[in-house]
Amino acid sequence: MEDSENTTKRLAPPASYKAGVIKLNLPKKPTSKSKQGSGQAQIRKAGSLWYAIYLPQLLRFNEPQQQEYLNKLAAVLENVSSTISFHPQALVCEIRSSLKYFDGIDAIHEKVDQPIKEALNQLSLPDYFFYAACPTITGSLLLARADINALIYRKENLRSVLGKLSTKVLQLDKEQNRRLYNMGVRHLRDIWRLPSVSLRKRFGSELVDLLKKALGEAPEPTRNYLPPPTFSTTYDLPYKVKSLDRLLPLADELISQLCEFLRNRDLSTSHLILSLYHEKHKWTDININLRQANRCHKSILMLLETHFTNLIIPAPIVAMKIIVKKFDDFMGLNEPLLAKDKPSLEQHTDSNLNQFIDLLKARLGAQFINSVQTVAEHIPEYATQLLAYDNINGVKQKPKSAPLMPRPFWLLNKPKQLVLRSGKLYNHKSITIISGPERIESRWWSDADVRRDYYIALEQNGSRLWIYRERNRRKNWYLQGYFS
Repeated sequence: MEDSENTTKRLAPPASYKAGVIKLNLPKKPTSKSKQGSGQAQIRKAGSLWYAIYLPQLLRFNEPQQQEYLNKLAAVLENVSSTISFHPQALVCEIRSSLKYFDGIDAIHEKVDQPIKEALNQLSLPDYFFYAACPTITGSLLLARADINALIYRKENLRSVLGKLSTKVLQLDKEQNRRLYNMGVRHLRDIWRLPSVSLRKRFGSELVDLLKKALGEAPEPTRNYLPPPTFSTTYDLPYKVKSLDRLLPLADELISQLCEFLRNRDLSTSHLILSLYHEKHKWTDININLRQANRCHKSILMLLETHFTNLIIPAPIVAMKIIVKKFDDFMGLNEPLLAKDKPSLEQHTDSNLNQFIDLLKARLGAQFINSVQTVAEHIPEYATQLLAYDNINGVKQKPKSAPLMPRPFWLLNKPKQLVLRSGKLYNHKSITIISGPERIESRWWSDADVRRDYYIALEQNGSRLWIYRERNRRKNWYLQGYFS
């Protein structure tokens, strides 16, 4: 497909286009009229040039899977363009601004061809794609779907080139394709011969708008690619530091940079790593996992200071680095508009509790921070479990109905056998039964067969106890727990 001016090529543009040069014959000395605006050569800014990559192998995937694959492939196109738009089974990027830098579109294609094929291989997809470039997004998509691999430099040549394409590139539904076939329409030029009013009535506005976008007669909104945020900052110390306290002012500066980065992007973080580098030893990592995503400078610095209190460094420190491992959306809290309106106590309860637990974890260690979790089990020993700190956020339990009989909050690790003397039960003092029994029988299918009668009892010293009697031959009494 070539015209008289060589503006439509098989991605082999002339040398003047490769160099990105547009020659204009301007007068050497403008006249007085030209200063006023008449007779002066008008310089029109060159429009956009869109490079489309079409991936027909993505057709068998649903929309979320396609989006995931396109996101990974868009990272490759970032090397040649700052504007990348997503479309079904395709990516389109603007390359007019990059032509001069890369010395032509052939160099741009060579730069993305092999990396995209490698990325497709990593995704276990066939390593091929169709491509084309023209002044409109929709036009380049239609050309790429037709596997023409063409370059159309001027917008006025779009109608003649696109008109030769089959109507299959429009990717219409089955009924619309049948109507076009029955009307004898095989190519886009056949559609352009039809009245637009009748075409809109029969096929809807979507088809008419699509064709106008392809010719550059209608605006084309884009959904651009935003790369995932990354943050990493390093500070090289001018001298070796042996005391962690002397690192706090430097850490304060790095955290300030981090918080400014998060505020500018309306983000927060729930996991970051502070690395301390030593001269002849392996670096030391401080993992900071937050229960609640945060970007408060004071809170992060206080948490880091708490980590320093328990840290022993193997050698003097020569550099430090902060890397954010996980970004989260920022969730703000409503503040009162007027000073007299005091915030409710419940408003900041969760946030304060999460910060307190983070400080406990930094001071004591994650292995000592647990959450009590209820389990659907009749036997008291198995009715609760300890949940590790790192799993607290991810577990969502359905609310369970409270047991009909009261249960003590404090259970002994191992039931304590009580003394029965002269028909009277004793722990530290004598025990009097208040209510009961509540019979629990379970686990008969295993070796740990449980058959017990539970009672609520009062000890002479005022303690309220939860005791039980075994229903086996021995009939022993045991203390299970204490009520508050």
